[in-house]
Amino acid sequence: MSRVLVLHTGYGCDTGCCGHAVEVDDKEVEFFFTHPYQRPIKDFVKELVIKACGEEHVKDIDWDNCIVLDD
Repeated sequence: MSRVLVLHTGYGCDTGCCGHAVEVDDKEVEFFFTHPYQRPIKDFVKELVIKACGEEHVKDIDWDNCIVLDD
């Protein structure tokens, strides 16, 4: 079973750019220059995982065993 993470992070440049990365098994799959901006965090996470990994990766998310931080 793979572990998928969505985390707030910098883009890796000196400009201070940030957004959210989707990682699968500790490898970055895709970076998005986006933030939830008052949207429900679960909807935001689902959207990013679908864009990075496909629809099939969100239908079995076990939200009860997820750590969701919105800081």
